[in-house]
Amino acid sequence: MNFSLYGLLYLAENQSSSIMDMYAETYIKKRRFYIKSAVNLSRSLRKRGVDFTLITNNKQEVIDELESLGCCDSLNVECIDFQLQVPDGLFYYSTHFKLDVFRYFASLDREHYVGLIDIDAIAVNDLPVCLKNLVEAKIPACYDVSDQLIPAFGHDVILRDMQRLSPDICAGRWYGGELIMGTPDFFAELNEEAQIIYERYIAIVDELFHKGDEMIVSVALENIQRRGRYLADLGTLGVVGRYFSVPTVKHPQKSFRYFENCFLLHLPVDKDFLAQLNPEQAESREAFLKHYKSYLSTVWLVRGIQKIQRTCRSLFSELGTMKLHTPKKLSFYEKCRGKFLLARR
Repeated sequence: MNFSLYGLLYLAENQSSSIMDMYAETYIKKRRFYIKSAVNLSRSLRKRGVDFTLITNNKQEVIDELESLGCCDSLNVECIDFQLQVPDGLFYYSTHFKLDVFRYFASLDREHYVGLIDIDAIAVNDLPVCLKNLVEAKIPACYDVSDQLIPAFGHDVILRDMQRLSPDICAGRWYGGELIMGTPDFFAELNEEAQIIYERYIAIVDELFHKGDEMIVSVALENIQRRGRYLADLGTLGVVGRYFSVPTVKHPQKSFRYFENCFLLHLPVDKDFLAQLNPEQAESREAFLKHYKSYLSTVWLVRGIQKIQRTCRSLFSELGTMKLHTPKKLSFYEKCRGKFLLARR
């Protein structure tokens, strides 16, 4: 089975890195976070028989960081020719260069079956049979996250912006950047379509609800499917799952018990956790799940305390207002009872 996965780390100082700004305030710290995460992803995949290579625009910078971490033998690194012109300051700046990776995949030998995976992910379980079947049959596959994006932003908004990039869009399905796989022929078709869309995307990017590779790829994938290309959904098959450890107020989310059975876990708000895994936690399902569930318990406890604190602040604020604006004959007990009933609504 000629199957391998690649990750992208496009190094660009003084450019937007989105959520990573929460974890590291300097470029050096961000770079270390990403490289340590890539090392742990590589370890988790290698343990399950899958080759992983990190694609970058600055191989020496990555190698130097790996040497300082003592991890030179833990990660394959490759530098490719990046040609895409991305405006400075564009949100999710580096992710746009995934289009150059698609072009690189298109140039590979026809016998290859490759995939691009986000490096803030980890392999938890063995390679599922359905994934092996897709590779053997050379069927391209992607991750449909419409069930997350539609409740969060509204289908009308998503459709409107996708149609601005391509008027023929009908369904408005949204595909996550966690994992997209296929043959060089598939990536040649995807690259050709994405390049056409990208030109229009750049012209109106400030007006779109989402900025990043997912907008371009989602439009391109629907267009090539309309021409008869079949794509398997890696989410429905349980190959990959995107899990948020913080309370998600914009979309419903399944229990973690569902996600722990996926082959790959994408943890977009736990980049610091992934970077700090030790080799055993990266490679062993049992060690990883034990560590992550303990981490989740801490996260949920902190969130619970913060929620109680907000409720208490609101309670005392309301009681203060009642003291100022209610007659003196109203007893303290009645004030508290009134606030309690108000809080239960």
